[in-house]
Amino acid sequence: MGEQSRRQQRKELEGKTVEQVGEAHPESGEPAVRWLTSEELDELRRDMAEASAWARAELKRRKTDS
Repeated sequence: MGEQSRRQQRKELEGKTVEQVGEAHPESGEPAVRWLTSEELDELRRDMAEASAWARAELKRRKTDS
């Protein structure tokens, strides 16, 4: 899905209530799904970049060990 499509979908969903877009957690009543905050997105991107760099280095190491 393209960036424009994701933005469009998010914009359409932002104004809707939990009942309109999904279920609530059975115990807490909190939404079962929520949008990540900007800080959470940044942290997730950093984590993914670190994991990707580690995986590339590990594959390179394994390739040289064989």
